[in-house]
Amino acid sequence: MGATVAQVESHGVDWELRLERDDVLPGTTVKGRVALAAPDGIAGRGIVAALVATEQWRYRESYTDSQGHVQTRTVTTTDELLRLPVQLSGPITLAPGERRELDLEVPVAPLGPATLEANASRLTWDLEVKLDREGAFDSKIVVPVRVLQPTALLRAGVVHVGEFALYEAADSATGEARATLEIKPMPICIGAPIDGALTVETDGELDLQEVRLELRVKVKATVPSGEEEELTVWVGRLAGEGRFGGASRTIPFRADIPALYLPTIELPHGRTDATCHVILAKAWARDAHLVRDVAICSTTEI
Repeated sequence: MGATVAQVESHGVDWELRLERDDVLPGTTVKGRVALAAPDGIAGRGIVAALVATEQWRYRESYTDSQGHVQTRTVTTTDELLRLPVQLSGPITLAPGERRELDLEVPVAPLGPATLEANASRLTWDLEVKLDREGAFDSKIVVPVRVLQPTALLRAGVVHVGEFALYEAADSATGEARATLEIKPMPICIGAPIDGALTVETDGELDLQEVRLELRVKVKATVPSGEEEELTVWVGRLAGEGRFGGASRTIPFRADIPALYLPTIELPHGRTDATCHVILAKAWARDAHLVRDVAICSTTEI
C-alpha cells in the first residue's frame, strides 16, 4: 500500500489527485484530495468522482479470410462492470489561474471484485474525477487503484473454491506416492511469507532429479472458446538429485510469495483456481505430480 500523487492536463484544466493509499478493501472507501486549476478559467455543471471496474477477457474465434481459408484469431472483449459515482461539487466556475481543492471519499463495492492482473481474464479499477461540462469535452483525471481480495470473503464462500482449498493440510496421491501438504496461513497471501511441511511416502525409493513445489494459478475466460493460461507464481526445491522416498518423511519449507495480483476470484466472464504441485522430477520418465487445491488472497486485513 502507499500514497499516490498524480497530475495531468485535460481540456484546459490542470489536475492534481492525491490518494491516501492506492490499494483498498471491499466495503471501505478511497480517500484523498483533488485540486484543479484553469489558466484561462472554466465553468462546469459539477465535479463527479467515480470508482470504475473494467472486466476484460479473451476468446478464440474462427473466420474465413479473403481467400476462403478458415483462420483463427484471438478476440479481446472489454466491459465496464461497475461505476460507483459520488458528486463532489455542484455547478462550478474557476477564474483564470484560480485553484480549487476538494476532499474526496468514494465507496468501494462490498464484494469487490478484486483486482486480477492476467491476460485470459482481467479486472482493473480506476478512480476517475471529472468536470462535467455542457456542450464541451469533459475534463478529467484517471488514476489506477487496486481492490484487494480479503481472507474473509474467501472464507464466507463468496468465491467457490476446491473442496479442501481453505484447509491448512490436504492429502494427495499418485500411483506410487502419497503426501500431505500443510501450508500456513491458508489462504496464501500475495507478497507475504508462508510456512509449510510436506509429508510424503513412496512405494520404495525413487531415482529423482529433484523434488520441487510449485504454486500455480489457472486463469480462464468462462465463455465459449475462452482462453486459459496457467501461471507459476512460485517455485521452490524441497530435495535435490538422488535416491528419494520409501518410508514416510517430513520436509519443512518456507517461502516468500511474490506480490502478483492473481487472487482466487470469480468474475462474470472469468475465474481463477490455485493449486500447489509437489513434483517428483524424473530423468527418463514422466514426472509424478501430487496436487492439492489452495486459495489465494491479496490481503490479510479484515
